[in-house]
Amino acid sequence: MVVTCDIQFENNPQGCFFAGQVLSGKIILSADKIKQVKAVVLKIKGFAHTSWSEKDSKDKHTYYRGHIDYINSITQLLSQSSSDTPVIIEPGVHSFSFACHIPTTCPSSFEGNKGHIRYLIQVDLVRPWKFDQSYTRGFTVLKVMDLNYDTPLLKMPVNNQMSKVFCCGPMKTDPLQIEIHLPQSGYVPGQLIPISIVSTNDTKVPINEICVRLVMMVCLYSQTPTKKAVNEYITVSKLKGDSVPILCKKQFNYLLPVPATPPTCFNLCQIIQVAYRIEVEAKMKGIFYPTQVIHIPVTIGNVPLINVIQQQPMAATNGRTFTDGENADVVDGPSRQPWAVNDNIPCPSFEEAVHMPQGKLSEIGTSDYGDKTFTPKYPVFNIPSPSITDGQDNAFMPPTVTDPNKSTWL
Repeated sequence: MVVTCDIQFENNPQGCFFAGQVLSGKIILSADKIKQVKAVVLKIKGFAHTSWSEKDSKDKHTYYRGHIDYINSITQLLSQSSSDTPVIIEPGVHSFSFACHIPTTCPSSFEGNKGHIRYLIQVDLVRPWKFDQSYTRGFTVLKVMDLNYDTPLLKMPVNNQMSKVFCCGPMKTDPLQIEIHLPQSGYVPGQLIPISIVSTNDTKVPINEICVRLVMMVCLYSQTPTKKAVNEYITVSKLKGDSVPILCKKQFNYLLPVPATPPTCFNLCQIIQVAYRIEVEAKMKGIFYPTQVIHIPVTIGNVPLINVIQQQPMAATNGRTFTDGENADVVDGPSRQPWAVNDNIPCPSFEEAVHMPQGKLSEIGTSDYGDKTFTPKYPVFNIPSPSITDGQDNAFMPPTVTDPNKSTWL
């Protein structure tokens, strides 16, 4: 290979940035002999994209697509002085600095099966009569989702319950009741969600297994040929619990981990929305008794709940890109991480979301020598999780059972 390209981020080896911050780094080209090109172009892209197909009753496929650009910066690092004068890349190492302000309106990075929110840097060597030689590197953008500024209700305990009677008439069973309790509804990756479940099985059918899941719900929209929505449900983490015999009441206390995952996002992206919920599934014995599911919505952020609420930091919006010869320091905006406002919040690690697919960065019509795939990284905190008894509502706790024909675990 005549030319190699190394895309480096300044003081950010993880390649993780928050919306409102400045993306800066260097492009380092290394050539082992003279290389002639038409131009060397730096592209910084950020976009949301959805794509899927559906088949009708006549086996005809309809393809749905949506696309929104958030960053679309193009800078000529080297260009021809005239149309017939090629650009000469001399042997050796050539360095180009760049900086780009990430708009505060950018949604968090996301990779799904039918859509993605993706950010990347691409360096193109424009070659006459050949495909462009391209080098790419993806990076993660995170919208600040501070749980302290969303709603005070995130600190409050939440409950939900269901009751199900099987069959009807003389075959009607007594009800199956399931109640679930969370001490709060706002969490960050790295925390454990305390889940208290009370199952009262007065039916004549045992529950084989209680399953608990954190589910990411993704709603994707198309723009062409018409506006249409499709949903994806992705299990983020799960636990399998015990069985519940007939005529029995049990209480379960689970700690469900929150791994690296994108924050909740409802209103930033018009074509991709991300939400979460806790699902509790009771798998009944026998094919005539369907599985019962109860759920509670939760909010996933990237700044944890704290006791003292600070003033919300503000950031300027500017999409300008800077290269060699320009001063990137004129860009206003926060340089600190959003959790730096509170000394009690330790700096998190950044980890890949293993439940999401890898994004393919290569483009058709290019000779790509950069990263072929990319998986976003998200902050994971090492902080205490709320207690399962925090904010416990006494009305939720089941009454003492005195019937000797029923067994109770509380």
